[in-house]
Amino acid sequence: MEKLGRYQIREIIGEGAMARVYKGYDPEIDREIAIKLLKSQLAEDDQYRMRFLREAKGAGTLSHPNIVTIFDVGVDGKHPYIAMELVDGMTLTDLIRTGQPMSTRDVVEIGIQLTRALDYAHKKGIIHRDIKPGNIMLVSSGNQVKVTDFGICRIDGSDHELTQHTQLGDVLGTPNYMSPEQVLGQKVDSRSDLFSVGVVLYKLVTGALPFEGDSIISVAMKITQTDPPTVEKLRPDVPLSLRRVIERSLKKQPEKRYQTGEEFAQALIGVARELKEAEEKKGKGKGLSLSVRWAAIMAAIVVVTMSLTATILYQRQYAAMLDQVKGYGGSLAKVMATQSAVPLLAEDFAAIDVFVQETLARQDFPYLVVTDDEGVVRGSNDPKQVGQRYAAPVATLVGSPDAEVEVRTHELASGNVLDFTSPILFQKKPIGAVHLGIYEAPLARVANLVYVLLAILTLVTVAAVAAGTFLLARRIAAPIRVLKSSLDEIAHGRYDVRIGETRKDEFGELYAAFDKTAEALEARHEPAAAAAHATAPAGEPSPAMQG
Repeated sequence: MEKLGRYQIREIIGEGAMARVYKGYDPEIDREIAIKLLKSQLAEDDQYRMRFLREAKGAGTLSHPNIVTIFDVGVDGKHPYIAMELVDGMTLTDLIRTGQPMSTRDVVEIGIQLTRALDYAHKKGIIHRDIKPGNIMLVSSGNQVKVTDFGICRIDGSDHELTQHTQLGDVLGTPNYMSPEQVLGQKVDSRSDLFSVGVVLYKLVTGALPFEGDSIISVAMKITQTDPPTVEKLRPDVPLSLRRVIERSLKKQPEKRYQTGEEFAQALIGVARELKEAEEKKGKGKGLSLSVRWAAIMAAIVVVTMSLTATILYQRQYAAMLDQVKGYGGSLAKVMATQSAVPLLAEDFAAIDVFVQETLARQDFPYLVVTDDEGVVRGSNDPKQVGQRYAAPVATLVGSPDAEVEVRTHELASGNVLDFTSPILFQKKPIGAVHLGIYEAPLARVANLVYVLLAILTLVTVAAVAAGTFLLARRIAAPIRVLKSSLDEIAHGRYDVRIGETRKDEFGELYAAFDKTAEALEARHEPAAAAAHATAPAGEPSPAMQG
């Protein structure tokens, strides 16, 4: 099926017990959409099909930021469908499967949006009847919730026959989220949706379902007869206010639950307010002392400075040692090329092979290859290469120690290798080439050792600077505490306090200024206190004494 009505069908993106969901395209308004197509076995029932369409049209009247919008409802042949908003995001089911932890604050926010969306639908007379994580979308951009699958809802007041039919679909789908009255086949109202919301919140905060069993029957028995394990038992860290909200939403009797979605939302808003206040209170806790902060700042400065210095030194040292290795390897390759010239010219390949093997026996080279002017291997560490055209490794050019030798770097299974290629010359004409490999590992070990030593030096320096700064800051903080204590005395009306300490620094100036201020306050306060005492009735303490 490539088209459904005027809509183009592109790919299936979901499937449930009652319908399939496709990604589609509306060419008339150039918009991507989601298309829910009723499954064939249900679409064959004319009465059910007509009622499905009628109720889907009713759901199409919903317009809320937290509800997936239905654009169109129609029939193509005997295939009823719903064209709706295509949401870029994932379902709560998908999020749960990732194992990604969700904060209590995020759970509460999801609950607020969900209950307000349902409150809006309930006021329109529409009951969802299948609230579950799979029908709750999290929009990729922002922290927005979208409730979907209102197309298989029930309009409050529709007949019981259809209710039973949709109930069967629910049972076959996800019975764990059903309300007791839904399980028992009793009349379902908006409070059934709110029970399902409680199950969703329970799942999000605990990671478990409140009602689980080996079969639909055992699940149904627990939903109708058994209280779930307490949230506190599974997650003791969940705030008491949220635990109480979830417990109330899971009451067996509808009249004991939240009666409206807005009432539920307000309870969750109260929880969110508590969480925010707790975070703010925690944030306003006692900050770090001056000595600790200064020590941390100075340590950070030293770490950054020393790290940059160590990195620069490491890089320069490595480059210097690499240049030395290049010079050594280049010279060695040229010597080998000179020694290989006569045997190669004489086509004494046996002598070349002996030369290669003796060289490898004395030195730990990953490879040594001698080729003729046609690139054919005449001597090699790998006998299988002899007589074959030399396949040079894929390598990156890193320089030339002189005009003749080229240096490249590449990787072998045994480690990184510097490849030195030197031409074999006879009367200044190339007659072949020497390819010599030298491991980079010894060079790296030396450089790393230096880097480790620099790191140790950095740590020692950081510790010394942090300790020194901490002690200095404590010496600075001590006179500050003296000044604070004296100010506290003034605040309590004791104007005769004096620091009386002589210091030959800025704190000494502060102490002197404080003493002068205290003297002035005392001079102003004494006449006022004396006058108050004089006018006070006998036996009654003066205001000054009271203070």
